[in-house]
Amino acid sequence: MKPPSAVRILAGRWKGRRLDVPRGARPTSGRAREALFDILQDSVVGIRVLDLFAGSGAIGLEALSRGAAEAVFVESDLRALDANLARLAPRDGEARVLAKDARQAASDLARAGELFQLIFADPPYALGNSALPRSIGDLVGPGGRLVLQADSDVPPPEIRGLERVSRRAYARNVFWFFVRGGG
Repeated sequence: MKPPSAVRILAGRWKGRRLDVPRGARPTSGRAREALFDILQDSVVGIRVLDLFAGSGAIGLEALSRGAAEAVFVESDLRALDANLARLAPRDGEARVLAKDARQAASDLARAGELFQLIFADPPYALGNSALPRSIGDLVGPGGRLVLQADSDVPPPEIRGLERVSRRAYARNVFWFFVRGGG
């Protein structure tokens, strides 16, 4: 398996900064991340972001770089994520890490009543939609959205409380967009 290409922050205060990537990971390509943030545009400024199955934290860190108020990272293998957070040094209160299984973390966040305006979920391709927490829809705030990254041959799941509104494909990276009413 060839090593992944360098992953860098694309815009904002950390533009150009390199990120560590977990061994064996298939990070979202720079082209796909750029397209995602072109779609999101300025809607990330001041919002709360949940980066589920965070890996390197590239999506949540990109959102913080572009002005998100807070990013919560859920990842069980923290080596790359911790290195990236140490290198970028987010401000106090901007980044929170939950070193848990995604299902347990989502359940805990839902039980605590936490809501996010943007949730990005990139479950392991080998597990597909079966890795998604049942409570993921409960975490999307009014007008918020969930972006699910999947392999191109995986059909979108039904997510309680959310409406699927679009699909964007970038080679094997497919983004499914879901919204809660009001957005």
